[in-house]
Amino acid sequence: MIKRIIGIGVLLLLVGGVFAQGKLTDAKWKEFEAQKVAFFTKELDLTPEEAAIFWPLYNEMQKKTELIEQGIRKNYREIKEAQNVTEKQYMEAVLKMLGEDERIQKVKKEYYQKMLEALPASKIWKLNEAERKFRHQLFEKLRKESCRPK
Repeated sequence: MIKRIIGIGVLLLLVGGVFAQGKLTDAKWKEFEAQKVAFFTKELDLTPEEAAIFWPLYNEMQKKTELIEQGIRKNYREIKEAQNVTEKQYMEAVLKMLGEDERIQKVKKEYYQKMLEALPASKIWKLNEAERKFRHQLFEKLRKESCRPK
């Protein structure tokens, strides 16, 4: 779970860095979302009917988990930027992070169950791998773009 949080954090930093540089326009964001839809639809082998069920549920799940992850990042920044942090404060931050991880898992469980009501389990099983592959592909693309001479 910690690796997932770090991975998401790095991804957000990369995307945030691109956005801060003014490179991630609305058009680029829409392009990114279209690529994500195409990639996941292909990886999960979704029919048009399945995609019509999957995407609203997946997007809702992503919004809910992103809100929780924002809280995790806020907690991390607060501790990182604080002066003279005590062991008690570190302990509270660790416990808060673990609680947020549990909340993410509850959201995923809720939405996976909703997806399983309408989609084959084999397609839901492939979701984590599709997310991992897409993140890797995005990291590579952002890395290459950030290394390009301007």
